[in-house]
Amino acid sequence: MLIDVLVVVAVVAALVLAAALADRTLVSLAERKASEYLAEPFDHPPAVRVHGAPFLTQVIRGRYGRIEVAGGGLRVGEIAGASLQARLSNVYLPARDLLLRRATELPCERVAGSLVLPYGELARVSRVPGLALAFQDGRLVASASLPVPGISQLARVSGRAALTLDGGTVWLRVSGLSVAGLSVTALVIRQLLPHMNVPIPLPPLPWGLRLEQLHAAESGIVVEGAAAAVVFRPVVRPEQRDGRPVE
Repeated sequence: MLIDVLVVVAVVAALVLAAALADRTLVSLAERKASEYLAEPFDHPPAVRVHGAPFLTQVIRGRYGRIEVAGGGLRVGEIAGASLQARLSNVYLPARDLLLRRATELPCERVAGSLVLPYGELARVSRVPGLALAFQDGRLVASASLPVPGISQLARVSGRAALTLDGGTVWLRVSGLSVAGLSVTALVIRQLLPHMNVPIPLPPLPWGLRLEQLHAAESGIVVEGAAAAVVFRPVVRPEQRDGRPVE
């Protein structure tokens, strides 16, 4: 009797172990496959993590509740060196397409993402001469080299900065403006402000994300957006077309 019980326990344990191994294998396969479809804005396949356990039930249904994506090296329009973290909800990938590796698209009900845009790149696309943005003591500071009325040369002007959304446009707004090494009147400050309160052109966000909010952080401006009903497709590199390198 005891031997029979031990045999049953051993069989159950073996089945549980096999299921766990199969679950982990399918997770890895799904993450690799998803990475191929989500590589478009990156310069290399991003890190992908599929959540949810047991995973096998998601494979059978062909629907994955939550997938996280993270990577750097993005070029967003003229802005280089950005990074992106995104959360995909209800991603559809039929089990047959996953196992046979023949899926042509990866539909997703909703994507929410956060991009970090480097301050140096934002300053460069702002077209404000010599603009520099820095995160100091928990706040954003802007400085630029501007011609000061009554002075025959450029002077360094700086102040507290904020990036705000106004009708879908990102604006740089500066307060507490001062001129390095000079004491100037309030009239001069008012004349300088229009040169610092300017729109900063942002290109369209990856994956059709709609800009919802942004805030300053030490690493750069964090831009948050979301999109619904997104369909991802694998990136075809030039060397992959027609199965031979492109001259």
